[in-house]
Amino acid sequence: MKFKIIFVMLFVFAVMVFAQEQSQTFLSLRQTGVEEFLKEHPEYDGRGTIVLILDTGVDMGIDGLTRTSTGDVKVIDVQDFTGQGDVALYEADTDEEDGVVYFVNENKNYSVAGAGKLGLSKVSGDYYIGLLPESLWKNSGSGVTDVNGNGKTDDNFYVVTFLTEQNGEQFWVAYFDTDADNDLSDEKPLRNYKEKYDSFFIPNKEGLPDFTMGLNIFPDEHRISFFFDDGSHGTHCAGIATGNQIGGNEFYGVAPGAYLMGLKLGNNNFAGGATVTESMKKAYLYADKISRERKEPCIINMSFGVGSEIEGHADIELFLNDLVKNNPYLYISTSNGNEGPGISTAGLPAATTAVFSSGAVLTKEVGADLYGASLNNDIILHFSSRGGEVSKPDVISPGACTSTVPNFSRGDRFWGTSMASPYSAGVMSLLLSAVAAEYPDVKVPSQLLYKAIRESAVWWDGYNHLDQGGGFINVLDAYKLLKKYIDDGEISKFETYTVTAFAPNMPGESAPNLYIRNGSYLTGNETFSFNVRRNNFIGQDKFYRIYNLKCDQDWLILVKNNTYIRNNQGTQVTVKFDKSKMTEPGLYNAKIKAFRSDKSKFPEFEMMATVVIPYEFNTTNNYRMEWNGVNVAPGEHKRYFLNVPAGATSVKIGLGSNLNTYSNCWYFLHDPDGIQRQVAILNSNGTGESIENTYFDIEPGVYELDVLGFFRASNESVYNLFVEFGGIDRLDDNVLTDFHNTVKLVNFFDEEKSFNLRGEILGYERTHVISLNGEDNFTVPFVLRKGEGRKDFEVSLSKDDFNKTTDFALMIYDESGKALSVNGLSYKDGSISIDNGFDTDSTKLNFVLIPGFANAPSPMTIHVKEVTDFSSAAGFSVRYNNRPNITLYPSIESTLDVKFSKPDQFIPADGKPYGKIYFESPSTNKVELELPVNFKF
Repeated sequence: MKFKIIFVMLFVFAVMVFAQEQSQTFLSLRQTGVEEFLKEHPEYDGRGTIVLILDTGVDMGIDGLTRTSTGDVKVIDVQDFTGQGDVALYEADTDEEDGVVYFVNENKNYSVAGAGKLGLSKVSGDYYIGLLPESLWKNSGSGVTDVNGNGKTDDNFYVVTFLTEQNGEQFWVAYFDTDADNDLSDEKPLRNYKEKYDSFFIPNKEGLPDFTMGLNIFPDEHRISFFFDDGSHGTHCAGIATGNQIGGNEFYGVAPGAYLMGLKLGNNNFAGGATVTESMKKAYLYADKISRERKEPCIINMSFGVGSEIEGHADIELFLNDLVKNNPYLYISTSNGNEGPGISTAGLPAATTAVFSSGAVLTKEVGADLYGASLNNDIILHFSSRGGEVSKPDVISPGACTSTVPNFSRGDRFWGTSMASPYSAGVMSLLLSAVAAEYPDVKVPSQLLYKAIRESAVWWDGYNHLDQGGGFINVLDAYKLLKKYIDDGEISKFETYTVTAFAPNMPGESAPNLYIRNGSYLTGNETFSFNVRRNNFIGQDKFYRIYNLKCDQDWLILVKNNTYIRNNQGTQVTVKFDKSKMTEPGLYNAKIKAFRSDKSKFPEFEMMATVVIPYEFNTTNNYRMEWNGVNVAPGEHKRYFLNVPAGATSVKIGLGSNLNTYSNCWYFLHDPDGIQRQVAILNSNGTGESIENTYFDIEPGVYELDVLGFFRASNESVYNLFVEFGGIDRLDDNVLTDFHNTVKLVNFFDEEKSFNLRGEILGYERTHVISLNGEDNFTVPFVLRKGEGRKDFEVSLSKDDFNKTTDFALMIYDESGKALSVNGLSYKDGSISIDNGFDTDSTKLNFVLIPGFANAPSPMTIHVKEVTDFSSAAGFSVRYNNRPNITLYPSIESTLDVKFSKPDQFIPADGKPYGKIYFESPSTNKVELELPVNFKF
């Protein structure tokens, strides 16, 4: 790094950053105090810090990411840990033909002109040649296939590399054929990016180049790694955290003075730029290395993650725990996940305390100027994941904005907790920039920095701790509090703690929080304990600390108001519930804080309790409940927790509005594990519309149903809601044949139900059990035949196996390797599908599973159900007492008679034909129940 600009110029650059006449509204800096902070402290704009973006890449050629506020090159290192841009190198000879000297490798049939005409030549060793094919991008998430805009997608770009010397320095250099003219003599020499910040691009005849590139040469591994962002996501995050004059305008990210490093962990040829085996781990290890080698504070932003199956227990979370334990000065900001608004949805790896996770906010001005919303206040975005078993998010931050994007991107307006995370990373950069200037000899442990940001966040009424963590991030307040901590000597006194409590849904019935998803059994006489232990205990160090306890909710009763820890002994904090204050169904969330019992009143640790009192469905309400005339403001949500009654097999949800009543709202249904299963939308402008949906195969436990006022609604929405459970189930599981063609049913609920009956043979199923042992992908060849309309692959893992991954891409390719369908697992169960739009009798395709293991591939068992739907379903007869209708009375067994014929469509020998019996309402003809059945012909 070279610092050649004098202080006067530094100050001028800094003042220019916020010499605007009004606040920018496309990337909000005012509400969080960033704008005021930079006006008061222009020299604390992130300079002296490095933000490392672990993502899909970073485009270092985009306005906003080229220079820092002081005029230095902003992106100072780029590394690709996915292998997407890897090019194999082969020894090259030189060969002359018709007066032109070529670099050649005859075995690979590689040949490119320019030998003898390059500005540099080798000093020892061999020349090496490689080929970057344009087909590399045929499945790119960018949608770019013709990189140079010449109308072809099969161009070849050669590269030659060798060891050279200049001005007494030896280094590796590469020449890359950017214009694909098979001649390197007109190309510039390129070094490893971090050495001279050499960037380049492939010119596009149709306009701007799609992306800027850098490279790294690994001669010992015989490969060159080309770095680029063909996913947009990483570049967008980089601009939020550190953008400087975005688009060439007076438009800025949070910390425009910070340096950037781009560490690519998402392969954009896979679904959503999925991580691959160990790419996340390798990126973190590199960041750790940088953090130890350089003097500047290193802030990691990783806006990546999937759903948590066992919060805090995933392999990557355990790895991060150890990484941060060994390097307490590694600052990690992550997204909290986009699986909200239900509780217990915080993602992986956000669930670990080793990282600082952010939920997403839509500020009023961004809502107005980017989305046309008329909000009365800032809101937490509906998709922002919430806590439950873990205390996440740590805070909420702006999560919707425009920012930097590569040239291929069709838009620069993104939202998500992916956007909130780099905002928080930018705030960390500002704070650490200030500390570096004011306290040059002080290093702030990451956990103390996180505490300062959490404790200083602005609390929002209308949301609980699970929604917002500590509250809305505010850099001014965090700066004051962090300075107080440093001035009071807290760095030398600082302790971290591990808290565990009762959580019956977790392994060992233990989690960081007291979490009871179904509190219907509680009497108020029970006691529960939080177990607290120090993390900092080393050897026989002498320690004795007393803590005062304070709870913020009166339904949670502290059995004692003080506790203490001596040396490594730990302590317990016991609580009870005041059931007289928990009579209404709903979510009860409370936080206990432990303050040091001295004049500092320093907040030492926190304990959170969450209890759900669900609505009960039984004979007294005929398994149905209604809520009418409920008001919900734009962006506001109402929660309903539904305890599935014994014997229930389906649930019907109806959302509607009255005549002359405005309603623009959504509902979200989360299963007992917090996983979002269904979303439905109601938009009625006084027309009295309604929506009804029935869901089958429901699980025992407590579901969460959230009704949300659409954030762009023009007014408050008024809605009517009903929930009704059904209890009809099959008593046998026989495969239907010519000799066994009956289905036995029972109605478990105390109410009679009448239905019309019909059946359809829909297709066939096959099962695959895939065992991986050291492999990181698996291919299932399959065929789509004429008469088949669609094929689904339903994938299922165990929770433990899912925890081994950081991602899991699902891909369907044609025989040429072109991706026709892409998806991924957000949780342990998921699927991918493809419709048969081929005009052939049969089409050969490949279904590929690509788990991104956190650690080197380990054993994994994957269950796949291959479901093939016919283009046209074959109907079959369903009768009860020779009638196409039935009335099911409580607890009385009924037998349906089924008559069917083998359909004309092809069914493989190992295929299991399947269909459904439909139970339809006699009044509306809507399907009230679907009963799956299998056949043997």
